[in-house]
Amino acid sequence: MTSDDEGPETPDRPAEGELPDIAQPLWFSELAPGGNGEGFFEKTTRHSLMFVRRARPVLFVSFDNLSNVNDNGPERGPWAYKFARDLSVSHLGVMAHGKMWYRDADLIARMQRLADDGFFAQFERVVFSGSSMGAFAALVFSSLSPGAHVLAFNPQSTLDADLVPWEERYWIGRRQDWTLPLSDARDTLSQAARVHVFYDPYFEPDRRHFERIDGPNVTGYKCWFSNHKSAVFLRKIDALKPIMTAGLLDELAPDQFYRLYRKRRELRWYAGALAGHFSDRGRDAMAKRALMNFRRLKRERTAHQEAENV
Repeated sequence: MTSDDEGPETPDRPAEGELPDIAQPLWFSELAPGGNGEGFFEKTTRHSLMFVRRARPVLFVSFDNLSNVNDNGPERGPWAYKFARDLSVSHLGVMAHGKMWYRDADLIARMQRLADDGFFAQFERVVFSGSSMGAFAALVFSSLSPGAHVLAFNPQSTLDADLVPWEERYWIGRRQDWTLPLSDARDTLSQAARVHVFYDPYFEPDRRHFERIDGPNVTGYKCWFSNHKSAVFLRKIDALKPIMTAGLLDELAPDQFYRLYRKRRELRWYAGALAGHFSDRGRDAMAKRALMNFRRLKRERTAHQEAENV
C-alpha cells in the first residue's frame, strides 16, 4: 500500500540537486525549483519571457526570429541562450509564438512595466539583440532602457505600409497593428548608446531599412553578399560569436569586424554570390576570377593544413 502523497506508482526520484532526465529547455536547469539559478518564466499564447540572473552585471535581451516561432518542442529556449550563458551574463529572452513582429499590446505593456519597475536600470550595461524580426524588436524595445546598446542583424525598421510601401516581404507581419507603440525603429534610437547593424548593402530591402535608421549613434557593418542571412553567414566563417562578444562588452569596432569578415573569401557561399553578382552584370571575366580565387585559396588552405599534420 502506498501513501496518498506518493501515488500508486511513484517513479524513482533523482538525487538531491539533480533534475529528471527528460526533454526540457536548457534554461530549466537554472529556473526549475531544484535548479541553481534565479529568475522567472512567463508564457502567454503569443509570447514567452525567460529571465535568468547571472554573475556579471550585464543584461542581454534577445528576441526570436521567424525560424523559431513554430518550434513547440520541449527543449526550446530563447535566441542566443547558450551565448549568454557561456559569458555568465543575465539574459532576458523574449520568445515569439507567431509571426506578429512583436505587435502585441500585452507584451509591450509587460516590457514597459519592467522598465517602470527599474528592471533594466539595475544592470551596468544592457544589450538588445536579434535577427530580422528579432532585430526589429531589439531596435524598438531598446528605447525602454536609455543608454542601451543594440546588436541587430538584418533588421526591419518597421512593416508599416504607410512608411515603407516598398517592403513586400512578410505579409503576415504587415497585417499586424502598426499603430501600437514601438512600431518604427526610426523613432526609438535617439537615447540608445551604440547601435550596431549588420546587413548586406547589395540586398535592397535590408539596405533601405538601414538607411531609414542610420544616424550618429548607428554603425552599419556591410556583410557583402550574405543576403538576408548575415548572422548565419557570420557563423559559417566563425565570426558571429567573437563579433557578438565584442558587442556585448562594448569592444566592437569596424576594423575588428572587417578583419574577421576577410574569412568570407574561404566560403563557397560568398564566392558563388560574388560570381553571380558579376555574371548578372555581364562581367563574366570577373565572375570567373572570383571562382578561381576561391579555388586557389582552398588549395592553399588544404596544403597548409597538410603541412601542419606532417
